[in-house]
Amino acid sequence: MGKEQSNKAVALTLTSEEVELRKRWLEFSASDEELIELELDVLVADHIDELIESMYAHFLTFEETRSYFPNEQILKRAQAAQKDYFIRLTKGTYDTDYANDRLRVGATHHRIDLDPKWYIGAYNRVLAWFLPKVIDKYSGDKEKLGRAVSALMKVVFFDMGLAIDCYISAKETALRQHTDAIRELETERRVTKSILENSPVGIISLDKDMVCLECNDKFIELVDGENRADIVTKQISDVAPGLKPALFKEVLSSGQFSKHSGVALKLSRKNETESNYFDWLAWPIKDNDGKVTGLVAMFTNTTANVLLQQQREDFVATLTHDLKTPVSATTRAVRFLLDGDFGPVPETQVEVLETILQSNTALYSLVQTLLDVYRFDSGVKEFHMVSCDMVGLITRIISEIMPLAREKGVTIQASVPQSAAEVICDQDEIRRVVQNLIDNSLKFTPGGGSITVTLSQLETLTTVSVTDSGKGIPEENRPKLFQRFWQAGSTGRYYASTGLGLYLCRRIVEGHGGKIWCKDTQGPGTTFCFELLTKGPDTAIVAAT
Repeated sequence: MGKEQSNKAVALTLTSEEVELRKRWLEFSASDEELIELELDVLVADHIDELIESMYAHFLTFEETRSYFPNEQILKRAQAAQKDYFIRLTKGTYDTDYANDRLRVGATHHRIDLDPKWYIGAYNRVLAWFLPKVIDKYSGDKEKLGRAVSALMKVVFFDMGLAIDCYISAKETALRQHTDAIRELETERRVTKSILENSPVGIISLDKDMVCLECNDKFIELVDGENRADIVTKQISDVAPGLKPALFKEVLSSGQFSKHSGVALKLSRKNETESNYFDWLAWPIKDNDGKVTGLVAMFTNTTANVLLQQQREDFVATLTHDLKTPVSATTRAVRFLLDGDFGPVPETQVEVLETILQSNTALYSLVQTLLDVYRFDSGVKEFHMVSCDMVGLITRIISEIMPLAREKGVTIQASVPQSAAEVICDQDEIRRVVQNLIDNSLKFTPGGGSITVTLSQLETLTTVSVTDSGKGIPEENRPKLFQRFWQAGSTGRYYASTGLGLYLCRRIVEGHGGKIWCKDTQGPGTTFCFELLTKGPDTAIVAAT
């Protein structure tokens, strides 16, 4: 008995030897086949519609079999297929092709989940219809009647055996596949459980009511629990009083993933006053209908890294603060020299002093940038909001930069409305953003190129964009542009920078409740845009976050 693999199931097939063995077992001889073909086939041909009508009248009286024909179209298709089936039944030549065709019918029965009890009943109905007609045909010849009935029974049982064997084979295959799937799932479950149990991060599962469903050993350790029973089935507020349910409400309500870094949390139950820093994330659990039924949260203790970062930032802040005074003093001294306050300066020394002044000015700007970055990151930076004429601000900045642009052979222009609503913002900081964007464009726009600064306003939003015709920025680098200390490689646009300018621009704009981005452009060139609320954020003095 052979088997052929398919994408959906394993179909049973028979060899010619297996077909002959079945026929010998049933004593289904060539003379039986000849009698069926020459004499019984006439009965079927003359009364096939009557047979089909009788069978389906019987089928439709039972709710169980009636459910296989949910509409008229399916019923007609089934009747046509059944008609072809019984026409072939009495055509003789019961070889391998016949047997395997009947096996395909059996596979269909399994596919539609038609249990053998129903089609055995159908064969009984066929015999009940057939026998009276055979008896009537051979009523005067008992010997021939006996041979006809015997041949009819043999072919029916031959067909029935094929159908049942195919159903059993398909059922066995389905059971094996089901068993294999269960075994695979069990293996995956064990692997997943091992990963979770040995994970260096705390993991917990909660239902919608904030009841703990499951957790791993690391989470038990983070909350100073004794064992899993100490946590499972308890409210999260009882397990870790410092872990407020409000932290997870957004995930449950939105059904979206949520991630947070360096957050101070009190997870320990033994020392509720001590906070540690955690990177934590949470994602929703959904049922088959997409309804949120709970969530999974994961906590990584990053206290050591956060404290190290704070120490590093404090060191940089202290260092830059201490550098600011001597650098500023040096700059003033060089200016005094150039202005002749200490006597005439030989012409040969003027160029050297101007170079020193230029370098000192750049160094002072870097020190100031580092200090501002520290103020933003430590949360002590404040904005002083005033009413600002953005048209005048942009015009003044362009006028100041115009000589440098002409020297480089770059055209710079403003595209602003004749009048625009004033914007509530920290004027000095927004000036810094605009100037930084223009400086970047000027740095990377070759001679003959152009820079355009555009101002546009909607009812509540003011947008400023700086577009240049210089070297563009690869798509893969755009998400990194506003990260701290990030620079592209030697082939990128931002290799000659500290990596702080755009980061500081982002902090300033976001501190105003706005956003900044690098816009997709067709062809070469780059466009940077930032957007502000025209009437400013809610508060008059905004602490940077």
